[in-house]
Amino acid sequence: MLTTYKKIGKKIRDLRKARNWTQEELAEKSGLHPTYIGGIERGERNPTLGSLCKISNALGISLSNILKLEGHELEKLFNAPSDDILLAIFSGFRAQVDVKGKLAELYLSKYLISLKQSNKIENYVWNDKDSLPDFIVFYNKHRFIIECKNLRSGNEGIYRKEPSYKVEVQKTRNSKDGSNTRSYPVDYFDILAVCMFNQTKIWEFFFIAAKYLKKAHDNSFLAVFQPVPFNPCSPWGKNIIKVMDDILRDRQ
Repeated sequence: MLTTYKKIGKKIRDLRKARNWTQEELAEKSGLHPTYIGGIERGERNPTLGSLCKISNALGISLSNILKLEGHELEKLFNAPSDDILLAIFSGFRAQVDVKGKLAELYLSKYLISLKQSNKIENYVWNDKDSLPDFIVFYNKHRFIIECKNLRSGNEGIYRKEPSYKVEVQKTRNSKDGSNTRSYPVDYFDILAVCMFNQTKIWEFFFIAAKYLKKAHDNSFLAVFQPVPFNPCSPWGKNIIKVMDDILRDRQ
């Protein structure tokens, strides 16, 4: 049990130091005695639940965060508790957009894992570089390039107008010389996977073969905004296998 107390004490000490507080400052903010704080941090005192609540309130984090002795790798990387990391994300619109984008990729990866485990696909690769496609799926001895995008959020205007939502199909970064490098060439990827969360609050995907997407006026690039039906209807679907089978018929 002493080992557990020492882990709790170290967690509190690390959180305090991350805020550049002295033991006296934490004691003052929590209403506890500095000697008591020191004893807790050294693992010499058995803190009461009430004391831990006061300390967690002073630190501005949840009690569960203090009691979670094995932190996530991200907490170690940033030297910050998960509560603070989540608060930072909540406080920044761009951070939320970035996290939702990565969550969409994570849930698509989990979907592909399930297909691999059931032997419906041979394998897949999840990339994390601007110069590479989001996913490459290997199915029926063929290679499929997949881009993952989130629906545009908003309940009014052009992003949600019956019978379709809108998804923005552009690359993340533009060129430094001003040339058009954000638009996708018509043959850049095979399948668009659209995460529906921004409109439905459900982490599900609608899939479509790129050949059915709208083209820009010169037909060399895909149109930036693509309509996505409220309910999947051909050529959209929830089953990526069927979409890949449709593409395979063109390849044969």
